[in-house]
Amino acid sequence: MSQMLGNRYEIIKLIGKGGMADVYLAMDTILNREVAIKILKDNLSSDPVALQRFSREALASTELSHPNIVDVYDVGDDNDKHYIVMEYVNGYTLKQLIKKRGAIPYKEAVWMIKQLSGALMEAHRKKMIHRDVKSQNVLIKNDGTIKLTDFGIALAQGAMQITSKDSILGSVHYIAPEITKGQVATMQSDIYSLGIVFYELLTGDVPFKADSAVQVALQHLKGHIPSVRRFDPKIPQSVENILIKATAKSCENRYKNIALMIQDLNNCLKPEYLNCPKLELNKQLEKEVSNIHVNNEYKLPDKKKKKKNNTKNAFSLIFIFLIVIISLLAVFVILVLSGVIGSGGNKMVEVPDVRGYTIIEASDILDQYKISIDTSDLTWELTDDLAEGVIISTNPAADAKVEINTKLSATVSSGKYAILKDYAGDSMEEAKDELENLGFLVKVNKTESSMKAGLVVSTEPEANSKYDPSNPGTLIINYSPYKEITLPIELKGADIKKACNYFDDLNIEYKLVKKDLSYFAEVDVDDIDPNCVVYTTPSLGLTCEQTDSFVIEIYYYEDED
Repeated sequence: MSQMLGNRYEIIKLIGKGGMADVYLAMDTILNREVAIKILKDNLSSDPVALQRFSREALASTELSHPNIVDVYDVGDDNDKHYIVMEYVNGYTLKQLIKKRGAIPYKEAVWMIKQLSGALMEAHRKKMIHRDVKSQNVLIKNDGTIKLTDFGIALAQGAMQITSKDSILGSVHYIAPEITKGQVATMQSDIYSLGIVFYELLTGDVPFKADSAVQVALQHLKGHIPSVRRFDPKIPQSVENILIKATAKSCENRYKNIALMIQDLNNCLKPEYLNCPKLELNKQLEKEVSNIHVNNEYKLPDKKKKKKNNTKNAFSLIFIFLIVIISLLAVFVILVLSGVIGSGGNKMVEVPDVRGYTIIEASDILDQYKISIDTSDLTWELTDDLAEGVIISTNPAADAKVEINTKLSATVSSGKYAILKDYAGDSMEEAKDELENLGFLVKVNKTESSMKAGLVVSTEPEANSKYDPSNPGTLIINYSPYKEITLPIELKGADIKKACNYFDDLNIEYKLVKKDLSYFAEVDVDDIDPNCVVYTTPSLGLTCEQTDSFVIEIYYYEDED
């Protein structure tokens, strides 16, 4: 592939591959900035459907402007190479973050979903349905900003679908039940997919997996999203309720629009909402969705065979009915003999001391006293010396007298805490590397200080704070700012000796990078000024901090004579 597109964008390296297009890091040689260029694969350049989808992405993206949507700068084609020029996000995908860190603490997950909800709200405001919301299509900048990307199969509401017969666009692990059945995607379909991303953030994985895409799609249609509070009881019910409503199978039960979901996201961490009742959906509506016949891709059981077994089924039902009656009578006799029924009053027992036991061990002990732990009312705390899952205390406490069948609330250890080191006076870059290795999502913040440039002034949380080493969360480093330098735009096209002298005088480290002339036609080589600055990284015209590792790369063509 040519290393130059549109006589402007110079390809640097491949940074991503996809089914329809590949993404490259490139340099905009006019504006001297790094960009990402998505280029349609050569074998699809004559495919009218692929071209339509690619054009749709370009059109959709250029119509959207939002802090949490990747910006699109330019669209074009060069010798049948169709491309989209986008903002280059120097970071990683949400999928990569989850693979690295596992489940994300719920407060941080809510913060991320708020940003994505804002991006979807802007798209929906422009009547644009994304149709492929998934963690792979979410980019995270180094400052923590979330960016939604890849509107490649986005669809304007009411626009004609261009998929081939029976095909399902979007990723099957995030697909809404109505799309599985071949129905047209709506804005509520995006909300369902966003709910699956929320689940993935809270648990570290998607809810449904199977050997084939069809099996996964059917699980979205007929399966139940597992409770995230079973995975992590520390997640408030208010947060799980948002997930339940966003991933409802029935659109009647689901959020009607993204604004309603944002409203709940804004409220869910407020103290008065944390312990709200669990949301109960209309089960009949959910069942109707699961029972409706789906696309011809999915085969339902043959009902004709059932007629032969009607007589056998009747005898089976009678037998099961008798077993249930006998079981209920047995339970009734046991309750009478134990004094639970007919004792003339509720029996009292003394709460045993279960501190230091795990919840399972404590439950076995409490069963003997006919009391239990309310697993929906657990408080989790970091401790000095107790392993995760060990009970710290119960309420009512040990030795208190309670009625049988009482459920105790409990405070449980969430593990041994770690102490945050005091980084004040350390190198910001070294502290950042160390904290990221500990699992923190680190953000940096310049703050005025008398300290030497580049040194840590303070951290948030502050030094000596306790933190959970299994889920450290986000940390801010406040540091004394480095000296700033604005790279002069006048150096573009200047002799490289002049550029070297300029940076030598400022005691700034630089590196010369010779560029390849081999892809130029011989007639064009005469038009190139050898030994002159083509561009630099960072780009000329930018204002940069002179960090300890700051190095300027100067790109030039060498005179081959």
